[in-house]
Amino acid sequence: MTSTEIKISVERYLKAHPSISRAIIEKIEVCLDEYLFKNTALCNKHELKGKCKGFWRLHVPYKHVIIYCIEGEAPNRYASVLKIMSEKVYHNWIKNCS
Repeated sequence: MTSTEIKISVERYLKAHPSISRAIIEKIEVCLDEYLFKNTALCNKHELKGKCKGFWRLHVPYKHVIIYCIEGEAPNRYASVLKIMSEKVYHNWIKNCS
């Protein structure tokens, strides 16, 4: 199992929204710690395309999306969570990756 790094801006967002933070953190722990390199129906994640290649997205509860990248060298690779946003904001943000 790997250890996920969460950037300070994401931690601040979760602290500002305590009613949703526990469920989101649990999803991050399962999908980015236990199943980082495994495909499972439980985790809706995939690598982005275009200018955003190298970044990945993970859908989390409450209609939010996590943007992360994979860092480190094998076998010590881990996920680094860079952004959290609502699905609506994500769809506007992803248009810049085309």
